Amino acid sequence: MHIVDLASAYPPHKGGLELHAYELHRHLLDANPDLRITVLTSNLGGGAAEESFGDRWTVKRWPAWVPVNPLPVPGPKFFRMLKENSQPDSVLITHTRFFVHAALAGWWAKRHGLRRIHIEHGSSPVQSGGGFVKFVANTVDFVLGRPMMRQADAVVAASGAAAEFTRRLSGVEPYVQRRGIDMGDTTWQPATGRTSLLFIGRMLDGKGVGDLLIAVVPLLAERPELSVRLVGVGPNMDEFRAQAVQLGIADRLHWLGAVSDEQLVAELSSTTLFVNPSWTEGLPTTVLEAAAIGLPVVATDVGSTTEIVQDGETGWIVPAKRPGALRTAIREALDNPDMRVDRAEALRKATKANFSWDATVELFTKLVRG
Repeated sequence: MHIVDLASAYPPHKGGLELHAYELHRHLLDANPDLRITVLTSNLGGGAAEESFGDRWTVKRWPAWVPVNPLPVPGPKFFRMLKENSQPDSVLITHTRFFVHAALAGWWAKRHGLRRIHIEHGSSPVQSGGGFVKFVANTVDFVLGRPMMRQADAVVAASGAAAEFTRRLSGVEPYVQRRGIDMGDTTWQPATGRTSLLFIGRMLDGKGVGDLLIAVVPLLAERPELSVRLVGVGPNMDEFRAQAVQLGIADRLHWLGAVSDEQLVAELSSTTLFVNPSWTEGLPTTVLEAAAIGLPVVATDVGSTTEIVQDGETGWIVPAKRPGALRTAIREALDNPDMRVDRAEALRKATKANFSWDATVELFTKLVRG
């Protein structure tokens, strides 16, 4: 078997889609000794033009033009790489309906009679940006996304919410298969002597960072020991820093930027509370990682977040774009340490039971084998 996966980015670039693809590849190769995987991805985040992760696992990166981060647009070399690396029996995998290179790969597969599996990670139209950005994004969904789904030999939705979105947009009935999560032996062990909130994500308005800053203003005034730690980079970083200065909380925030995998795990395992204030998500990887180690979570009710965290049982769920509701949930979590611990442990157990790579590998193996 031979898979050609067209992920938009790949490690060392940070992001949920690229981590999902990487972990899927690793588990598929472990389970299928006759499988080879070639990843054709953009050069976002660096990495060698060509490298191997093993005898049967090769990554090749095409030069990208990035008019909007993180949406790479391929140049002419993209088709040459497709031609050189796909054979008549290759199965192509595309991810998420709005990437230009995924649409081009769909056209290529149809023209050359190659089978293609599409994985839809998104669960709603684009929520960030102004009215013009949303209009363009919705147009792209219909012009590129709908045919990309309809022409695929199989569509796999990464969550229940992504499946519902796929049905609405394309009319296609997808396979529903949530990803697995493996955090090894990492467990939540909050640091003594400090109380902290942790955010991990791209610095985009759609990630709700501005809402988080507004929400914590009175909390920081009430609690001299409280700090906020923010991991990630993105195009709106300077705006958020300026907002923090305007709100008078800049000295209580720690902007950590891009961090190593080891530091990311260290931040997750030692913080007091994980907060995801996003306006839009698919199946949020950072929430899933926090859940897997038993870290208390406050998150917005977007995408498939409630497939991970149940409000009042395993964490706190609040409406998106409501800083006041976010503040109330954070305050309750901080004021009730026993409740925090109980919900976090229930979350860890539920995540272990519901998010396994075994079922995912079984489905993809069957689809690739036809």
